[in-house]
Amino acid sequence: MIPLRIRGSVSRSIAFERDPDGGWRSAEHAMCGFVPLRGGIADDPRSRIDLTGDNTVTLQSHQDQPFAPERLTGVLDQPRSEMWTGVTFARMESLEWMYLWLTCALPGGLRSMPAEQTAIDSGRITPMFRTGMAVPGDGELAYLAKRPGGHDSDGHELTETGVIGHGPHGGELAARVADEIRTWHRDFRHRDVRFEIPADGTDTSDPTRGRFFLDRPHHPITVVWQ
Repeated sequence: MIPLRIRGSVSRSIAFERDPDGGWRSAEHAMCGFVPLRGGIADDPRSRIDLTGDNTVTLQSHQDQPFAPERLTGVLDQPRSEMWTGVTFARMESLEWMYLWLTCALPGGLRSMPAEQTAIDSGRITPMFRTGMAVPGDGELAYLAKRPGGHDSDGHELTETGVIGHGPHGGELAARVADEIRTWHRDFRHRDVRFEIPADGTDTSDPTRGRFFLDRPHHPITVVWQ
């Protein structure tokens, strides 16, 4: 098993096996977090962008998706838009496949957004979890949120997924993220996922069929919902 950052802050540990065409295909995989190797071995520089001016809310940035950090400083002080998706999760149900879909489908990828408890308690930010997940835009930001979502047929509590947008086009970005969550839920939530490293690096993307080609720094990888 090797740890790979897929895109944004989403990573998985994947065991690959050889394909007949000379490429590689996942045999098994699992969600993981890891600290990248340094010193030229497998460098994956990352940094934190201060969203609030006091480092109470930050956004993780990676080398493969650079953008001007000053465009996002203070974005949470700009008007707020809420989009609720109708997509629910049971308690203790993993969100990993929704995270994976969003980081593949959205140009900015899905980024880790750690927040201090003071920023949450003050209502400045209402993320799904204290270490939230967000999608950056060009001067706007959309992050995942939650609210009570009723009960399932067995009486178990559900949580509804929402998206909060800030910035000049925060509502538009939040709407796009919400649409992708609904697409994943409707068409791909119950499918299996595999990862491929194509032998010739050919781009075979077809998002409408759940196939994404990600041109990463070291080797491109294809993520397939099947």
